[in-house]
Amino acid sequence: MKRRYLSWFLIPITFMMLSALGAWQLQRAEQKKVYFDQQTQRSQQVPIQVSKVMIGPEKSGWPAEIIGQFEREGQFLWDNRTYERRAGFHVLTPFMIESSQVRIFVDRGWIPLEGSREQLPRPNVPVGQQKISGQLYAPLEGFTFVDEAPVFGELLRQNLDLDVLATSAPYDLQPYVLRLAPDEVGGFVRDWPGPSRTMIQRHQAYAVQWFGMAAVFVLVVISFVWRQRKDSKQGKIRK
Repeated sequence: MKRRYLSWFLIPITFMMLSALGAWQLQRAEQKKVYFDQQTQRSQQVPIQVSKVMIGPEKSGWPAEIIGQFEREGQFLWDNRTYERRAGFHVLTPFMIESSQVRIFVDRGWIPLEGSREQLPRPNVPVGQQKISGQLYAPLEGFTFVDEAPVFGELLRQNLDLDVLATSAPYDLQPYVLRLAPDEVGGFVRDWPGPSRTMIQRHQAYAVQWFGMAAVFVLVVISFVWRQRKDSKQGKIRK
């Protein structure tokens, strides 16, 4: 008797859990859609002309143009970056903005790890004043790590924490990184992630799966109850 009561208690809970998971996936799909629309809209804006004035918040994903020059001092390799399943680094180079002492780090793209980490690559730096373009990028909150002893100018870094860079750099830094445009010279592999509907569709597919499981669960319960009643009636008739 207790098992029967427990079963009837667990049935609605199981159904509600499956339905809640489906609803959560739909909510995630809507969040991804908002992000997709936001990033798509930002990428189509008129490029920001980066100057010594600090760029305001909510500009990640915006196109930008800068006039100035690259500097070798302060360049570093962002470790543990993969491309097509190969280990490597992103090359981040400080760029001094024209008529100022303000810099912005430029992600010039990915290079592979060749050989041992004891002999790290030292990529060349473009010389002379130039105008570059790309897309502003700010690392996601909660995805950065703080160096134990950050030292400006160290060649290898495990993270891209702009706050750490700003405190260790001998100059002011813009609060964004510029991802160098693929058609710009002086860069490496630049297959930048962009807004995609794939994640939206994936969450929607997961939602369909959870709702489908809830529907199947209900059908199984109905079938089980119907069979029990049928067997019960047949038992009474035989008596």
